[in-house]
Amino acid sequence: MIKLSIIIPCYNEEKNISLILKRFNKIIVRNDIEVLFVNNGSTDNSEQVFNKLISNYSFAKIIKVDINQGYGFGITSGLKEVKGEFIGYTHADMQTDPSDVLKALEIIEKQEDPMNCYVKGDRKGRPIFDQIFTLGMSFFETIYLRTKLWDINAQPNIFHRSFLFC
Repeated sequence: MIKLSIIIPCYNEEKNISLILKRFNKIIVRNDIEVLFVNNGSTDNSEQVFNKLISNYSFAKIIKVDINQGYGFGITSGLKEVKGEFIGYTHADMQTDPSDVLKALEIIEKQEDPMNCYVKGDRKGRPIFDQIFTLGMSFFETIYLRTKLWDINAQPNIFHRSFLFC
């Protein structure tokens, strides 16, 4: 049984693939976590790097998207393949430490009702324009989804798989 599936969309990340695989290898100490790397239409050597390295990491799987259709499409492509009770996603470029994903899982597992828990990151120290944009997007998301949200693009995001079918 997989407890957590982590989706990582990768577009032209050939230089980061080895780094993120090594980082996850250091921090994943459980055998109930899978990491799904979505090769999201990369035009660099990402596919060759994945093919060379992936067999060294039992937690890692590759999903191939032939034509890049954006970060969100990479996430939804990964969502179709997840096996975990909980699902998360984050960036491949290491702007979010992979250990934050596991910290989020720990928070969820300590909750009285983990099935109704959603944990997401919070970006700090960003330029003022980015903060204003985040404010506008958060306002839109809150109205559209009818629940108070802040910076939905902050990483990581972790939630129970039942959220997919709300």
